Amino acid sequence: QVFHDVKEVHGAGQQQLRHVWANVGAWNLIGWWHTLVELWAWDRPQSRLRDRSDSPWDKPERRPSHANRCQELRREALQEEYSSLPSAAGLRPKIRRFIQRLMRRVA
Repeated sequence: QVFHDVKEVHGAGQQQLRHVWANVGAWNLIGWWHTLVELWAWDRPQSRLRDRSDSPWDKPERRPSHANRCQELRREALQEEYSSLPSAAGLRPKIRRFIQRLMRRVA
């Protein structure tokens, strides 16, 4: 399962580098990225990690996949960046809601 996640979610093996050691380094970096995402999601509640709103036919109690964990990490990073902007507090509520919907779609 881990090898599948590394290949499908992170795209390992798709990098096109000319030097053999650059390929080795890229593979190593992808492995570390996979590990860091899993470590970040370790203590998070599973209900927050799995978002089945886009697929209502899916079982809501199914464990979150690695792609779900990556998506939640991206969403949280975008939310943190958005909330740290000094001008975000001065925006109209309608624009703030639009930006939050946009961030959900991007992540």
